Amino acid sequence: MSSPTIQRQSIVSTLVIFLGFGFGALNLIILQPRILTTEQWGLTRVISEAAILLANLATFGAMPVNAKFFPFYKRYLPREKIDLPAITGSVFLFGLVFTLSLLFLLKPWIIQIFGKNNTLFEPYYYTLVLFLIFQGTFLYMELFAWFAGRTILANTLKELLFRVLTTVALLLLAFNLIDFDGFMLFFGLIYLPLVVVLIYLVRKSHGLPLHFSISKVTRRLKDKMISLGSFVFLTSLSQIAFIVCDTLFLASMYNLGQAGIYAVAQYFSQVLEVPMRSMQTSSVPLISEYWRAKNMTGLQSVYRKSCINLLISGMGLGGLILINLHNIERFFPPAYSLMIAPIALLVVARWINLGTGLNTIIIQLSTFWRFDFASTLIYSVIGIPLNFFLIRNYGMMGAAMATIIAMSLYNGIRFVFLYVKYGLQPFTWRNGVLFFGGILIIGGVFLIPSLPNLYLDGLIRSAIFVALFGFFVIRLKLSDEVHALYTKWVLKKLLNRPA
Repeated sequence: MSSPTIQRQSIVSTLVIFLGFGFGALNLIILQPRILTTEQWGLTRVISEAAILLANLATFGAMPVNAKFFPFYKRYLPREKIDLPAITGSVFLFGLVFTLSLLFLLKPWIIQIFGKNNTLFEPYYYTLVLFLIFQGTFLYMELFAWFAGRTILANTLKELLFRVLTTVALLLLAFNLIDFDGFMLFFGLIYLPLVVVLIYLVRKSHGLPLHFSISKVTRRLKDKMISLGSFVFLTSLSQIAFIVCDTLFLASMYNLGQAGIYAVAQYFSQVLEVPMRSMQTSSVPLISEYWRAKNMTGLQSVYRKSCINLLISGMGLGGLILINLHNIERFFPPAYSLMIAPIALLVVARWINLGTGLNTIIIQLSTFWRFDFASTLIYSVIGIPLNFFLIRNYGMMGAAMATIIAMSLYNGIRFVFLYVKYGLQPFTWRNGVLFFGGILIIGGVFLIPSLPNLYLDGLIRSAIFVALFGFFVIRLKLSDEVHALYTKWVLKKLLNRPA
């Protein structure tokens, strides 16, 4: 897959994901505070966060094996002889049965942890089981969609259709067409139609070959696949455990309401990572091919471009959030005022992650993928206890502080490794100019006196920021890709002027 193809798919996927975030904003900002209590909303967040962790446990390392070795199978075997999906699919089914068995065996202990402060948790325990089954299946199938050239399809289903269906469920509850029991059943089954569509279209695109005899490629690579699958599986599991532990700790130490409010704060900061998510899905095949061909120039180019472009998008989106913190506080019910300071800290944490580019994907697909395990293990071993102690003492602010500390350590270790081992480093003078210039623009717009009407204030404040930040990035040509898009769409097509 060529760089222009990645750029096109990244742009389209980003637009799809942003549209999905638009529906997410409708759900989170407009519908949810008016239809669900903070405890009910917190229940859905705890279920979805726990399901993410358990779904990755259920894969038993199948996904990284598919990502790393599927290109080799496609290169050295005819499609009808490729046995990798059958092998990893069997592993996933075993893992899913194992994980579901744990859920049933450990149910009393889990209920004791999360149900002591939350009476809603136990009656809807089954929802976690349903959500896990279908989300896990979607996660396993998603990578085959990427390799079949169906990246946009996968993102549309996961980022857009999921949120549209959530909107439908909220509206059905709002108009009393279903009760809360019906809403939770709908929520538990929400990934089912996504899985059906994904499997059908991937099979139609010939992206899921099924051959059940062991091939010569499998016999040659089996030891490497087992080793990589085991290490990366533990890596991913520890990383996801850190990502979801803040919500789970807040629910168990405080209540579902605290978890629900913090989930809204997380949502605002997660918007910043939309471009990264689309870039990651589009870049996996290219980075995998660059490593196979030992093309270090190509890897350096992808690494450097990802850093500057993701920081531009992150500072732009983060700036819009930070300059409007007071308007966010005015918009939400009073109970949500607790999330304002954590939002600011979480935005900074996302900048740290975005500013170091696609380092995770580059390391995971390299021959030193074991380092990914080591660095992520450090990240989790430090981050999870850090979350526990800071949340116990400072609540939501503690969760946000733990995220900043862990993100800094995690990305710092990975930066040093790629530089020392491969001579890859993504920074130029543009990164520093962008960061400090962006901070000055955000600070200047933030200090503008606010207007009584929060909507008018938000509109004017945001327009000023977009104009200043956009002029700053384009005038200094901080990104070749952004400047090329500006030249093509603004100068040539909109203004009909030469570049």
